[in-house]
Amino acid sequence: MDYLYVEINPYEVDPRLPGGYTKKQLPLEVKKAMYPDFVACSPRGLVPAVDKAGEKVWESLHVVQYIDEAFDQPPYFLPRNDPLKRAHVRIWSDFVTEKMQKSFYMLLMDQDPGSQAKARENFFQECRTFARAMSKDGPYFLGENISMVDIALAPFWQRFLWIGGHYRGLEMPKDEDFQRLRRWWEAVSARPAFRATLVCQDRLVSSYGQYSRHWAHDIS
Repeated sequence: MDYLYVEINPYEVDPRLPGGYTKKQLPLEVKKAMYPDFVACSPRGLVPAVDKAGEKVWESLHVVQYIDEAFDQPPYFLPRNDPLKRAHVRIWSDFVTEKMQKSFYMLLMDQDPGSQAKARENFFQECRTFARAMSKDGPYFLGENISMVDIALAPFWQRFLWIGGHYRGLEMPKDEDFQRLRRWWEAVSARPAFRATLVCQDRLVSSYGQYSRHWAHDIS
């Protein structure tokens, strides 16, 4: 599939910080002035977005579903001919966003040690709930085949390990649920498409410094 990748920076730049990285979103009007084509594609100014000959789609999981259906070729991120399994893929993709990601950011942004301990346990519990919904038969969420659930979680699991480890000393437990997640991570992180998009660890850690001090303005 041929495509053109256009990179933008939706955040403010602060030269006083390492690399200038911040997590403060540029105002939408500023984004319109700097990146008019992008905002025409993504009305809220959030990444990512795609434009296929005038067909515009934005928001991460909506983009994944659109690509899966518009190009209709394997690997299929939503199972074909199985409405129930497709529904479960959507349900657990939302769980990644609404439960796992948010509980991690609560841990990262909380400044009180006691509250951090509670947030850590809540994050672990959300991970265990997810692990118990995973197939027992293969490395991915559904088993042998990758799906949108894996795509939703993979870049954030990288952040859980690197960012959580650096700023909150986060270490994943070694119980059966986390062994299942570890097996999943070994499989998904070995995929060439995932490895090609890995962010430099130092840059990623630096860019999340403001979250760890509760300076960032959004957790989307």
